Amino acid sequence: MQQAFIYIFAYFIGQLLFAHIIGVLFYRKNVFHLGSGNPGARNAGRSFGKWGFLLVLIGDMLKAFLVCLLADRAGIGIIGQSIALILVLLGHMYPVIYKFKGGKGVASYIGGLLYISPFSTFSFIGVFIILFLIYRSFTKSGLIAIMTTPIFLYLYERNLWVSIAITIIAIIIILRHTDKKVIVGDEQ
Repeated sequence: MQQAFIYIFAYFIGQLLFAHIIGVLFYRKNVFHLGSGNPGARNAGRSFGKWGFLLVLIGDMLKAFLVCLLADRAGIGIIGQSIALILVLLGHMYPVIYKFKGGKGVASYIGGLLYISPFSTFSFIGVFIILFLIYRSFTKSGLIAIMTTPIFLYLYERNLWVSIAITIIAIIIILRHTDKKVIVGDEQ
C-alpha cells in the first residue's frame, strides 16, 4: 500500500513543471508561449536568463531527488527508487494537468540519479563535459552521456535491475528528444 502511494505521488509530483511555476511567479510569463515552448530549464534559461535557468534546474532536480529519498525512507529499496524515478519523469514529460505537454526530463533524471547513485551522476557529468568539449553540442553530448549512465550504474551498484530501470529512463528521454521523424534515406 505504501509503495503504491509513493508511485502515485511520484507521478503527480513530476507534474510540477518548475519552468511554468517560476515563469508565472517571478517573471509573469508563460514558458509554454516563449522560445521553444518547452517547460524545461534550457528554455527557461533562454526566456528568463541564468537565474531562471538555475531555479528551474534546481526545482526539477529537487523533485526527483526528494521522491527517491522518500522511497528510500519508506524502505522500498534501490529498485523501487528507480521505478519512482521513472514515474517522476513520466509525470514531468506527460503531465495530465498540462494536457500531456511537459518537459524532456533531463534535470529530473539528474536529480533522481544523484540520490540513487551519486558516483554514476558524477560519471555522467564527466562524460558530458568531455563530449561537450568535442562536439560543442549540449543536446548531443547530453544524450550520449545519458546512454552511458546505465553502464556506470551497473559498475557502481552491481544491480542489473536498477541498470535496466535506468536504461528504460534513458530510452524515454532519448525518444522525448527526437520529436522530428526522420525518413530513411532522407538524412543529410
